[in-house]
Amino acid sequence: MFTNNLVNYPELYLFYCRHMPAHTSREVLVIFSSLTTCDPGNIYELIKTLNGLKIRVSVIGLSAEVRVCTILTRETGGSYNVILDESHFKELLLLHVKPPPASSSSECSLIRMGFPQHVIASLSDQDAKPSFSMAHLDSSSEPELSLGGYYCPQCRAKYTELPVECKVCGLTLVSAPHLARSFHHLFPLEAFQETPLEEYEGERFCEACQGELKDKSVFTCLACKKVFCVECDIFIHDTLHCCPGCMQIDGTS
Repeated sequence: MFTNNLVNYPELYLFYCRHMPAHTSREVLVIFSSLTTCDPGNIYELIKTLNGLKIRVSVIGLSAEVRVCTILTRETGGSYNVILDESHFKELLLLHVKPPPASSSSECSLIRMGFPQHVIASLSDQDAKPSFSMAHLDSSSEPELSLGGYYCPQCRAKYTELPVECKVCGLTLVSAPHLARSFHHLFPLEAFQETPLEEYEGERFCEACQGELKDKSVFTCLACKKVFCVECDIFIHDTLHCCPGCMQIDGTS
């Protein structure tokens, strides 16, 4: 949201997220372009309310730093950055695309999920009949008939895209890749311990690529104690999201 009013928009968000489950992530991103604020209410009381409801507010400033934004983000656990140029603004905006890691204080609850397969009926099939997707109930466009889609395993309602909550039975419908990506974001792999190469006394080969350790530093997994080079450390944390040494131990145990 672009605004110079820090009260109205978070209050509007409070109206929608107040009844959300405790295990969900509640966040507000404010893109602030002004050097002053024009707030009809008490901003400090709003900050206390946001903090009590565990709503994280982050601000991206387009002009200069404003003290009230600093207090707002600091008290709610968010981040506050002021852009340097257009490319920096894009970089800061993309940082908020990934969901934050789950905190130790967040509640846990079981969620029933369905994993429907995409089914495409053949035109030669006599039993195949075009049907509407349940997603058209929330769409202002004209509904279209189609032969393929995702069918809820509980009530057989049809949807064209995932993830979605079934409007008939309330079952959450997702695909396995969606669930895997959510797990990586919520429970990221811990950073490996960096050690100078001259102080390292173990094996001189990387556990992942089996190459000789030639960089200035080596990186050790705190769980399995395996050692990796800097290239493999970057690949493991940015792409793989799991330690090969730990996976090998789990697979052989």
